[in-house]
This record gives sequence, structure tokens and C-alpha cells, in this order.
Amino acid sequence: MARLRITPAQAWRDFLYVGVALPLGIFWLIALGLGLALGVGLAVLTVGIPILAVTLLLWKAGANLERRRAALVLGRPIPRPAPRPVAPGRLAGWRSRIKDRMTWRELGFMFLLGLGWVGTSVGFVSVALYSAAVAALVAPLAAIWAPDGSTLGDAAPASLLLAPLAAVVLFAAAVLVTRGLAMLLGALAESMLAPQDRGELTARITSLEATRSAAVDSADARLRQIERDLHDGAQHRLAYIGMELGRARGKLKTDPDGADAILATAHEESKRAMRELRDLVRGIHPSVLTDRGLDAALSGLAHRASMPVEVRTHLAGRLPTAVETAAYYVVAEALTNAGKHAGAGAAVVSLERRNGTLVVEVSDDGRGGAARKPGSGLEGLAQRVEALDGSLAVESPPGGPTTVRAELPCGS
Repeated sequence: MARLRITPAQAWRDFLYVGVALPLGIFWLIALGLGLALGVGLAVLTVGIPILAVTLLLWKAGANLERRRAALVLGRPIPRPAPRPVAPGRLAGWRSRIKDRMTWRELGFMFLLGLGWVGTSVGFVSVALYSAAVAALVAPLAAIWAPDGSTLGDAAPASLLLAPLAAVVLFAAAVLVTRGLAMLLGALAESMLAPQDRGELTARITSLEATRSAAVDSADARLRQIERDLHDGAQHRLAYIGMELGRARGKLKTDPDGADAILATAHEESKRAMRELRDLVRGIHPSVLTDRGLDAALSGLAHRASMPVEVRTHLAGRLPTAVETAAYYVVAEALTNAGKHAGAGAAVVSLERRNGTLVVEVSDDGRGGAARKPGSGLEGLAQRVEALDGSLAVESPPGGPTTVRAELPCGS
């Protein structure tokens, strides 16, 4: 049979975990009780809705604090649930929080901790036992200065001699009871605050469905854009070249000089068509990216940019093709926006591989104000990145600077 071993360090952590639950329980009793009562009571007047919103944020913050505090007993903090995909807009964010099961499980735990007296009860028992042990330990010394007629002053010497023994027993009981209470409270916290496998799987499936759907929509939009570019650009130029060649052929015998001038115009137009086709093909997938890798492709982007661009890469070897392509388009779109919309004078591109993740950052000194909006280039980039289980963040306060940061999983 295994023996129960409690080290002094563990006993101290248990007391911190359980003892602090006493003031925390009182705080949540007042804060949640008052917030929910006022919010529900004033909801008809609409004043209660902001109160309920603040109360929701408060109990989620309390739940995250309890996840970290549980490390005192469990040896590790309780992991937070994975963030759920949320549609753009503040209202959608609040709607997602309200529909999330974890939000209500967190409220349930905070309700037990405060309004259910769990935190105050376990904290009171632990503090009371340790206080009794300390009182028994100092009782013989306190009896010396106790006034006549008081309980300690009239106590028999024999009972005062037994006080240290009682203190040892009470300390042992306090350690064991606190250990049990800490394990029970920690198990309760883990059962209610830890992400459930089924819930995580559901959130994961929802996230994948959203990102894959966004990726398909983005690909369809890109194909339509290519079709428009071909129809409005290169196709018209090629049709014009065909017409000019027909005119030149008709004049070749009767007016050689006129035919030569027409051929010169057609030749220039063919160069423009070739440039448009080359840019279009590069936009679909640059050949240098396939042949020479991401470093060379980004150097080409920097060379063609409308501003000085410094490229800092810390990559060893090639990355998965999908990751290289996504990183390339992140940089290309960010540099295009910096030159065309932000009026930037310089930009810095940084790529680094950290713990199996490619981190891409593009910073510029432009006027700022960039943001992800439905149908925008940045939104399309975000969909491309999220389709690879990555993330894209944009920091662009008015007045600048702007930083576009993408994180793309690429294996270890």
C-alpha cells in the first residue's frame, strides 16, 4: 500500500490554494451576486445589459485565475480551451461567448466558489485548523501574561503542558485535511474548467469547416479575378495585335512603310501583353519560389517594391510548398498595401522559424489604418493563412507604423 507523503513545500502550497479560497470566495460572493442581481433586475431598462457584460468578463477572468492557481495542487495550470472562430464584429464576439458552453461551465464553478460557499467553506476549515494549532502552541507562553480570572490564567499546569502535544496533533490534522480539501477543490476546478475532449473536437471541426470554407471562397474569388484580368487585359491586347497584323498584311505590298509602322505598334503591344501575362503568372505562383525558394522570391519582391525594403531571413532549408506560398503572398500583399495605400517610405520583412512555426513580419512606416475587412486583401490573406491552421494579426494604429504578422505551422 502506497504511503501518503506530504512535503513541507506541498503543505504550504495546499494552504495557499485552500486558504486564499476564503477571501476569493467572499469576493466572488459579493461581485457575482451583485453583478447578476443588478444586471438581471435592470435588463428591462437596458442598463443591466452592460452590467451583465462586465459580469461575464469578470467571471471569465476569475476562471482563468483559478486555472493558474490550480497549478499549486495539480503541478500544472489547467489549460484554457482553444479559441472558437468568431465572425467579424463586436456583436458576433459577444454572441459567441454567450453560446460557448465553457462560458457557462466557468460561471458554474465561480458560482460554487462564491455563491455556493465552496471557496469560503474549505478556506475557513483550513484556516481554522491552522489557527487552532498555532493557538495551542503559544498557549503556555500566553498563560504567563494572562490576567487572573481569564481562561488561560486559571488553566491547570498539566493542561498547559499538554498544549504542545495538542498543537502537533492539530498541525498534522490541518496538513492532512488541507491536503484533502486542496485535492477536492483542484479536482472540481479541473472537471469544470478543463476543456472537454468532445468540446475541443467540436470546436476544432467548426474551426476547420470555417477556414476551409473561407479558403474555397478565397480561391473562387482569385479565379474570378484571374479571369477578369485575362479578359480585360491580355485578351484585348492579343485581339488588338491580331487586328494590327491583319492590317499590316493588307498593306505589305501597296504601302510597305505603313505596314512597317503597324508592325512596330503590334510589336510594342505584344511586349505589353507579355508583361501582363508574366505578372499574372507570377501572381498565381511565382516560378522563382518553386525553383530557388522563399528567400530568393522575397528578394525579388523587395527589388520590385516601390520603396526600400530590408529582408531579414533566418531559414535553414526549404519549407512545405503551401507554407512558402502563403508566406510569399503575405509579404507581397503587405508590401503592396504599404506602397499603394499607406505611403510608406521604407519597410522591413522578417522571417524566422520558431519551434515548428514560421513567423513572418512585415513592418512599414506608413500612415497606418490598415485592417481586416470583409472582401479586403488582408481578409483574403487571413483566410489563406488560417486554412493552414495559422494566424494573421494586423497592428496598424492611425498614423502608423503598420505591422502584419503571420504564424504558419511548418513542422519541427
